[in-house]
Amino acid sequence: MPKRAENGGKISVNVVMGGPSAEYEVSLNSGGQVLANLDRDKYDLRAVVINKDKLLYHADVNGAVPDVNGFAESGGPFKGPLHPSDCREVWVDCDVAFLALHGEFGEDGTIQGYLDAIGVPYTGCGVYASAVAMNKITSKFLYMLGGLSVPDYSVYGVNHPETSVDGIMEKHGFPCFLKCPQSGSSRLMGRADDRESLIALLNELRESADDILVETLVSGVEFSCGVLDMPDGSTRALPPIEIRPKGSAFFDYNAKYTHGGSEEIVPAPREPELLAQVEDAALRAHKLLRCYGVSRTDMIYGDSKLYILETNTLPGMTSTSLLPQAFRAWRGGTYKELLDILIASALKR
Repeated sequence: MPKRAENGGKISVNVVMGGPSAEYEVSLNSGGQVLANLDRDKYDLRAVVINKDKLLYHADVNGAVPDVNGFAESGGPFKGPLHPSDCREVWVDCDVAFLALHGEFGEDGTIQGYLDAIGVPYTGCGVYASAVAMNKITSKFLYMLGGLSVPDYSVYGVNHPETSVDGIMEKHGFPCFLKCPQSGSSRLMGRADDRESLIALLNELRESADDILVETLVSGVEFSCGVLDMPDGSTRALPPIEIRPKGSAFFDYNAKYTHGGSEEIVPAPREPELLAQVEDAALRAHKLLRCYGVSRTDMIYGDSKLYILETNTLPGMTSTSLLPQAFRAWRGGTYKELLDILIASALKR
């Protein structure tokens, strides 16, 4: 039972955003949206911004949502900076942390382990699922062990000296995709269309990761399917979204976060049998990775087969994000209701 709710008070929620990853701006956007939409009659709110040096700033939200981009300005509502090892004032009386983080430190199990250690419940998956799902190479092995299909792949880098540029060209051809294993929001990835661009991408991405994932292009229909653990203990897949990027060769960062950058159709206009297959794959991925609370799995249907691309354990919560769109398509659910479910599931755990 939440500390304040025991006495009939509101649930105290820390909305955590920012962090050192390449998805910093996306996280601030998600966090701002969450703060603006949480029901003030149910929750006492505190904004917690982690800067790129992993230092914490916090501000109680009593009126208008503070400018989360201006957290370090003197004279503003935010207090800090505070080191994670010495910031009790950030977490005192906190009933639950709403994680609006993405990428390194936020989605890879680091903040989850920290919150477990200090005894603060949080939305989304635990340490194991977060760490495994964040690593695109490790998660592939689990998908395959669970009977899910993945695009043909290679790993290039320090730990895989057997993989050469010529070997990649022979196995995957062009175009092919290159990804840092622990990146999200379509950051730190790219498409190689010839030998020159392949070598350039490998050199660029090796600055951020020891090993690079290389995947064969699968042409087909792109889907994304969210999964929610409900407060009553049930787990359900949300309506699949069909994604059609506009002006991009694939669902890249601009297609994801620019208004009009892609056409995202929900419910997807496909035959019921295929949509049921997409939902089943999302549920299986959720359980294989031991996810909790929420996940969103991206996949592509081509050559009469459904291929799993990756599972996101802290889906974006911006105004253009896929999870809120899918939730709205399911029984007309509102953004506020989605936030309530995520918080209730965190407290139940």
